[in-house]
Amino acid sequence: MPTLLRPHAGVATALALLAQAAAAAEPEVQWLRYELPPLYITQGPLQDRGVLDQALARLLPRLAGYQHRIVTVPPKRMEASLRSLPNACAFGMLKNAERESFLTFSTPFPIHVAPGLMVRRADLAALAPLRDARGRLSLQGWLNNPELKLGLAEGRAYGAAVDDVIAALPAGRVERLSSQNPALNLLRMLELGRVDGVLMLPFEPAALAAAHGLKLDELRLLALVEQTTARHGHVACARGELGAAIVRRANTVLAEPAWQQGLSSGSASP
Repeated sequence: MPTLLRPHAGVATALALLAQAAAAAEPEVQWLRYELPPLYITQGPLQDRGVLDQALARLLPRLAGYQHRIVTVPPKRMEASLRSLPNACAFGMLKNAERESFLTFSTPFPIHVAPGLMVRRADLAALAPLRDARGRLSLQGWLNNPELKLGLAEGRAYGAAVDDVIAALPAGRVERLSSQNPALNLLRMLELGRVDGVLMLPFEPAALAAAHGLKLDELRLLALVEQTTARHGHVACARGELGAAIVRRANTVLAEPAWQQGLSSGSASP
């Protein structure tokens, strides 16, 4: 019977060190996210079980050769980090002209959730002339009243059409919040009359009400004329060799029919 040779302890240690060195040599990619249930859930009993959390968990094993680290940041710091960190990426991000100047974007995948404007129910009658036959509100028409103030989350994109309308506003017309949970604070500001309307995604009010005991009876979310129901999310990485390589690999995965189907139902973007 042949004798089984066991590696000398020194050899085993050397092999382990080599394996560690090989892992350490793999470039690290930081995947940035912020609290946005049900897309990203960063705390509580459902932590990491958001729609995009789970999709990202499926994607990362397909991007071998890198060390992947998921990092939770406030919304405002997320975009600043994507600008400054050469190894930063985000999953499910909307594309706009400003972001294209410092990010490399993957091919798009469809998103079927569009933002609306949350207003006080007491204001609905005055808004009737600004709504079309389908009940959608003209955001531009609403903002033509210089006395109205808009609330939104700092660093967030709402889709190119809505973002263009916001970009044309003077700073004093917009209340931008950058807290850990800006949507919650914006709803409270709307109730108190500190803002007159808040941009939100359709799933946010109910999720916030359930988590924080909010009463939404006196508020109403209106769909917007400017925004179609279909948008597109992307893998977005800081411009550079590393980001371009990650995006190329992601494009291969995103092109698979199973991914297109899985990401097209009920998803939205930061």
